Amino acid sequence: MAGTFDFRRKQGPWSKSGPTIRLILGSTLIAAVGLFGLTRNDIFGLSFAWPHAALWGAVGWGRVGLSIRPMLVLIVFGVMQDVIFHAPFGCFEVVNLLTYAGSTAIASQFDVMSEPLIAITSSVLLFAGAFLLLWLMASTLEDHAVRILPLIAAMLTTGLLYALIHRAFDLGRRPGETPGQAA
Repeated sequence: MAGTFDFRRKQGPWSKSGPTIRLILGSTLIAAVGLFGLTRNDIFGLSFAWPHAALWGAVGWGRVGLSIRPMLVLIVFGVMQDVIFHAPFGCFEVVNLLTYAGSTAIASQFDVMSEPLIAITSSVLLFAGAFLLLWLMASTLEDHAVRILPLIAAMLTTGLLYALIHRAFDLGRRPGETPGQAA
């Protein structure tokens, strides 16, 4: 028909890739950030907060519903975090999995894929809840309230970087696909 516009967009390699490839690439990004976090984190004498990258996966991957593969990856990252931070085994696994469960619960109630305000609000609440849980666990294990400013700085770094790279953790629910079938 003359005079009409074809609004179909070309699909890039990311939109054509399946959830397994997206999970692998997201996991690789988390692992890379985690490995760089083991190095010194100061520039010109100013130290900066390093993000808790596993929470990116917990928030992003949870949007497609419950699935065993993202949960297993989050458990593996949790074990690594427990070792790195000298935490009792299970602490970071609990935080990662509870954040993942919260993300899944929010995604099952609201349309977080196409509503930016809900997506931003839910991400902020999930990161704040995860870091509150981290603070509560650390304070309980230390028998006194631990300093909160380093956790707030890490939360801000984690959230701001997630805002920039959140698409890397979208497993891509397909139309007609129920939550949990994507990965």
